[in-house]
Amino acid sequence: MKITLLNKLKITISIALFLITSDTILSAQDDNLIMPANLGIYGGLNFNMHTPSFIFSKFQPNINFDENNNNLWFHLGFIGNYPLNETFTISGRLGYNGLNGELSKIERFGTPDTITSNSLQGDLHYIEITPIIQFHNLLPLKRLYFLAGLEFGIPFSTKYTAKQTQVSPLPAQNTLSQSGAIPDATLRFAGAIGAGYVFNLSESVYLIPEISYRIPFTHVSSNSGFTTWDVPQLRAGVALTFGLSKTPEKPPETYSDLQIGFKEVNYYDKERGKHPLQNIRVEDVQYTELFPMVPYIFCDENQPAPSDSTQILTGSTEKGEFRIETVEPDAMKINVKTLDIVGKRMTENPDADLTITGTIDNKKETPASQLSLRRAEFAKEYLVNIYKINPDKINIKTGGLPEKPSAQTVAEGDAENRRIELSSSNPKILTPIIMKGESQTIAEPNLVEFVPFITSTDSVTMWQFEIEQAGLTIRNIKGSGDIHPIQFVIIPNELKKSQIPVDYVLTVTNAKDLKRTVSGSIPTEYFSFTRKKTEELPDKTISKYSLILFDFDKADISEKDKAIIEENILPEIKFNSTVKIYGYTDKIGKEDYNKNLSERRALAVKELLSSKVKDAKYETCGVGENEVIFDNNSPIGRHLSRTVQIYVITPR
Repeated sequence: MKITLLNKLKITISIALFLITSDTILSAQDDNLIMPANLGIYGGLNFNMHTPSFIFSKFQPNINFDENNNNLWFHLGFIGNYPLNETFTISGRLGYNGLNGELSKIERFGTPDTITSNSLQGDLHYIEITPIIQFHNLLPLKRLYFLAGLEFGIPFSTKYTAKQTQVSPLPAQNTLSQSGAIPDATLRFAGAIGAGYVFNLSESVYLIPEISYRIPFTHVSSNSGFTTWDVPQLRAGVALTFGLSKTPEKPPETYSDLQIGFKEVNYYDKERGKHPLQNIRVEDVQYTELFPMVPYIFCDENQPAPSDSTQILTGSTEKGEFRIETVEPDAMKINVKTLDIVGKRMTENPDADLTITGTIDNKKETPASQLSLRRAEFAKEYLVNIYKINPDKINIKTGGLPEKPSAQTVAEGDAENRRIELSSSNPKILTPIIMKGESQTIAEPNLVEFVPFITSTDSVTMWQFEIEQAGLTIRNIKGSGDIHPIQFVIIPNELKKSQIPVDYVLTVTNAKDLKRTVSGSIPTEYFSFTRKKTEELPDKTISKYSLILFDFDKADISEKDKAIIEENILPEIKFNSTVKIYGYTDKIGKEDYNKNLSERRALAVKELLSSKVKDAKYETCGVGENEVIFDNNSPIGRHLSRTVQIYVITPR
């Protein structure tokens, strides 16, 4: 009988697995399953695994029931499912659960041995209340779900019938029997785990086979005569449910699109006219460039020392062996090494004096904090400790706002007012750095502007723009969100002496992980000294001077810069030279105002130069803030942008 019952359970499970497998083949790639709230009925078979360990004292001698027995019964009732979302569904069952089963035991006792066959039939009937959580759409098989919950059983009929039959010695004696209610029957409390599968019979009718395993936490009875007696269950059943509303429509698939490219690639001529870029001309020239020294070192808010973004203290790692000749010819990179350049020049001019002034923004930073003093002391201690400068040659001054402050109405101005100012009666300490070479490669044009575009249905999480030549990266710019025109200022010797094109690549990723890449190439043409001579092309010398001529919102030339012009620029201007003068401003303020300010700066320089060398050809242009020649997100870059750039071009 037991084999037959077990086979029936196996057949039931096999049929359910066959149905699930067949449907899986057809719908393995279904979208997430979404059901409405539904009610219905359920029923199925219980494989009751009785595990007794108690002594039955109604027969003499007592019988020790301690052998496991498996029996088949059934369950049925009502079921309701309420989905919280695509993953979690609350499921509740109310119904009947049968734990019926038969215990058996062969006993030997007495001399000679008396063998008895003993059985105890338990009729265990419970009202079942089972809250369960179903977990849907966890696997590619979207119709398959897992479940976990608790089973509460209220006993409404718990009886037993015990029988004892003598088997040996023959002749057998009469069979004894005993029946009654199981005393102290307890509430059933068990855990439930399992899995199920959903079939759609129609739009709102569902057939749901389910397999679960029930782990009891309580015994059948708390009476000492029946303790312990546990009944784990393996259950296989099916539910038929009906939706209380129509199946909710699946949310429309979110469509993501990402398009990128370049609207234009332009260049600016020396008159700041914009033109489509066809190629870049690279030529050998005799080239000289003057890089100004910004006499300020900027600090973050409430910090006595500069950050790594505004000052790189290489002397502290090179033990005073810093060499100005090794600094890269770039105004921004020169002016983040101000303290080391000043320290080196002070060692070369031991009689020179230096005044260090600490300032504050006079807003969140107040004089009471002594922050201006600590800033000045930091610079002095660095020069004394690293470059062994005589401390008596360094004078410290403190105050509130700088003597010539930047705008106090914007955050950029406040950042510029948090600084350490350097000054000296010896002009050699803060004199500009001049880089001169017999042969330099100069790009024409030297200002290229890329105008990219990004069209995306989702936010742009990352974009990266790279410029390279022969596999070597020249620029690498990263950002997120909107992308604006990108200007590429080509410094001397940055491009190779060859015909190798300049390549550029834009890579963009959006919030849906869509990634696009677009690239382009700019041809280059190289003119060496030898080629220009062979082709009888004109040669020339080019001298470029960037002067920090102006304080914030000013167009007056300082006495210091008049001396720089007298010493460095005027000797380079010949009767046949063309002098091109370009005025710039930082981004603070309105565009029209800055345009006018840059023109006034350029005209002021022209008037000074033309009064000294009258025969040369002079051209001026007020560029304003339209061309970002230095990083205006940095206080150093904004100071460098308050400049006039002078090109002296002389035929050879």
